Amino acid sequence: MNAILLHFGMNMWDKQDTDLLIGEKSRYCKKLECDKETWQKVTDFLPSCGIDTVLIDMGEGVRLDSHPELAIEGSWSKEEFRAELARLRSIGLTPLPKFNFSCGHSAWLKDYAYMVGTEIYDKVCCDVVAETIELFDTPEFFHLGMEEETISNQHKHPVQIVRAPEKKIRDCKLLFDLCRSKGVRPWIWMDIDTLEAFGGEEVFCREIPKDVLISNWYYHNFPQGYIGETMNEKYQARIKLYDKLGEWGYEQVPTSSTWCLPYNTQYTMEYCKQNATHVIGYMTAPWLRTTPDFYYGLLHDAHTFGVAKKKVFGE
Repeated sequence: MNAILLHFGMNMWDKQDTDLLIGEKSRYCKKLECDKETWQKVTDFLPSCGIDTVLIDMGEGVRLDSHPELAIEGSWSKEEFRAELARLRSIGLTPLPKFNFSCGHSAWLKDYAYMVGTEIYDKVCCDVVAETIELFDTPEFFHLGMEEETISNQHKHPVQIVRAPEKKIRDCKLLFDLCRSKGVRPWIWMDIDTLEAFGGEEVFCREIPKDVLISNWYYHNFPQGYIGETMNEKYQARIKLYDKLGEWGYEQVPTSSTWCLPYNTQYTMEYCKQNATHVIGYMTAPWLRTTPDFYYGLLHDAHTFGVAKKKVFGE
């Protein structure tokens, strides 16, 4: 898998009422910020970079039959989206779905985001996953997010929701089981904070099934031997998580980005080639809106991925 994360929806962070607390403009989008021309031009460019998979951050991007109330102005119809999936496949790209069910990244759920722990919340989440699996014609993987569910990542939110590890694991397993019942493998993010939110290493390894695909992400500098500087303990631990995931028996897709460092993808590939196991591919995540303002940024991130792949793994 040689993948890139691209956004249809952008309501993963600030909820509708965020500006009530911070006194500044919220990042919540009342109108879809996915420009069709930009989307097509960027995706047309991807195969030239050796990218074969597009992980689509859905959010509020498509009006679903089960919950049309989650759509906003400009959300695509299912018919439009199906046609786009067919176009992506016709140019050699495999589209995969992603929603984020972390309480810290669930603004796309609107008022349902505040109903965690209720039957209503569970039903909405399951409805969305089941309908999206059908929309994608049973994809191989479904990314469920689940990262950064901490108070520090919600410090601008008027209501901050963090599940206890036991509750988060239960909610994850509900979606894992649903995916499996449809013939789809679940996929989640991973980092040091998220590992702790699951109850730590021992609990995570015991409770999270080994068929769940994991993407640890790290966007900063690497240890001595890669860029010539020594890292602090927290950064070292985040890098070492690539090693640990393989040791624990999880298949993984290490994730890089040009978000913080232009050469992060190359360093990620070099490190994981030497140190990580059970790697079934790599992914880059530019974390940019799919709009004309960020068109060249998206191209840069994809191009950087292609250049790094050739340097590290050859043609």
